Amino acid sequence: MAKFHFHFLSCLALSLGIAPTAVAQQQDTTLYHLRTVEVFGKPAEVFASGSRVTTLDSTFLRTYTSGSLADALQARTPVFLKTNGPSGISTPSFRGTSATHTAVLWNGLNISQPALGQSDMSLLPLSSIGSIAVQHGAAGATYGSGAIGGAVLLNSPTQLEPGFGAEALQEVGSFGRYFSSANARYSGRKMSVALGGYYLAAENDFSFRDYGRIGGPTRRQDQAQVAQHGFTQDVRWQLSQNTRLALHGWYTYANREVPPALGAANTNAGQVDRNLRLMTELNHGSNWGETSLKAAVFNDYLLFTDNSNHSTTDINTYQLQAEQTYTYARRWSLRGGLNLQHFEADVQGYGKQVTEDRASAFLLFRYDPSKRLDLSLNLRQAFVKGYNPAPAPTLGANWLLLEHDQHQLYLKGNVSGSYRVPTLNERFWQPGGNPDIKPEQGWSFETGLRHHYTLGTVQLESELSVYRMLVDNWIQWMPVTSSYWSPRNLQKVRAQGIELSSRATTTRGDWQLAATGAYTYTASEQVKAYEGSQELNQQLAHVPLHKAQLGTDISFRTWTLLGNLTHTGLRYTDNSNASSLPGYTLLSLALHKKFSLAQNQFVASVRSGNVTNRAYTVLENVPMPPRSLAVSLRFVIP
Repeated sequence: MAKFHFHFLSCLALSLGIAPTAVAQQQDTTLYHLRTVEVFGKPAEVFASGSRVTTLDSTFLRTYTSGSLADALQARTPVFLKTNGPSGISTPSFRGTSATHTAVLWNGLNISQPALGQSDMSLLPLSSIGSIAVQHGAAGATYGSGAIGGAVLLNSPTQLEPGFGAEALQEVGSFGRYFSSANARYSGRKMSVALGGYYLAAENDFSFRDYGRIGGPTRRQDQAQVAQHGFTQDVRWQLSQNTRLALHGWYTYANREVPPALGAANTNAGQVDRNLRLMTELNHGSNWGETSLKAAVFNDYLLFTDNSNHSTTDINTYQLQAEQTYTYARRWSLRGGLNLQHFEADVQGYGKQVTEDRASAFLLFRYDPSKRLDLSLNLRQAFVKGYNPAPAPTLGANWLLLEHDQHQLYLKGNVSGSYRVPTLNERFWQPGGNPDIKPEQGWSFETGLRHHYTLGTVQLESELSVYRMLVDNWIQWMPVTSSYWSPRNLQKVRAQGIELSSRATTTRGDWQLAATGAYTYTASEQVKAYEGSQELNQQLAHVPLHKAQLGTDISFRTWTLLGNLTHTGLRYTDNSNASSLPGYTLLSLALHKKFSLAQNQFVASVRSGNVTNRAYTVLENVPMPPRSLAVSLRFVIP
């Protein structure tokens, strides 16, 4: 604990000394038009011509603010979340890849845990996040290691309204769940400050049929308690008309019990996670374009205990990123940059302290030869001692194929390279770590159509994407003896599929209506074995072939109703496809009502998850909660 406090204070002092960060406000990149040179304005998605980028709706995020990033991605994106029960970890499977193939960035920097190479989405609360975007498919040239299946882009809340504002939320739900959050903000002519915090406690003592026991008796879950809390801090200074300085801080803490699988003995397993993220950024605009300097310190601490284990992971990550963006009129934009990372890992399973340095140089180019066509060409080269990752290029295009009356039809496509440097655990864990493990290399090919229709207040946007991805030197942990496993470069994997989505919105007097629908087909198979006999041309475990979603948002004056229907298809539990878990369909509903009190507002809400009380499992022998109910009251000072 003393060591953690020392890291906390040293990181805080460093951040205050460097002084502060992120400002990029997301633009609607689906318009495919570049702006003239402007400070703090051009997110990386602008350089993703031909790629599919999904931005989560702000109404949905505010309604489910007591939830986690895992809840939002599962409900409103094609990402499948492998959730190990209501108190367990939740990791993504994007376009048929594994959790280590999805990069998670916070204000432009990768926050994936270096030991595991992935992020637990259940530990990222929506109350601490301003906006969420998802880039589908390989994005290694833009976001670096791990972005083989896709990238999740998180940004801190932005302060747009001048003056003071505050908000407090209290929620009570089924199975002993309590959630509280509060935030306050002030925005002046040259400075804005925002502070926020949250607290979550849940017993998760729901009833379920225990088919791991004779007769499948009904019993109550008694090993799934969760306690979480955290805070955020965002400070921005407008030093001059062309210069901005900012500081972001994000701290999360979770103490949770890990329930045993059905039929397994209870080992009283538990896990503590502490994550501190501090980041500073300086943005300056000049005749040479926009200059951005980012510096960050991340501390990731994990303690896992059970009847026979007491394992700790304590890793400090230092990042520095410099970028220069130059835009010429509305025709082209060029961004070049350098990213440096330094890891200091004190992991009990390594038997020694491990340090590592990584670097990557990148060049992103966007060119609009006409109003009907935009192109992007990106390149990133990584440098890691002991490895020689191949360059990761991306070539993409959007073409306005047809424009007639209120219809616009775009043809899009891209070819992308990506890579993943082996994680620290894959190389240094004892016993089992493989120091000779090779980095993964992926190639993705994607094409599709995007249609936009406008008639009065009615807007309809639809998109179809077809993709094919090959990942070479896929890393998989394999049993060596009965007591330990080791990672090997065993296979080449081919993932291919279809993503189809549509969103319609309209306003009729006091009514505001929005409806979304999406369907994904994902075939992910091992097509080549490098060692031993492997299951070829079989669907990979825990990758659903089908996933479909329907969502509705209906507002009438001070009332709002949200509905979300999600179907997840059959998943195999092993790569031989010998056993499987049945598909399931979940319905969630939320209703809230606004009340005015002078200039302030109260918002009363009622939410229900798994409305049809469906018995289902995401992973084998891990029961999930039945129907749940939550009521909340939010007080808003605008």
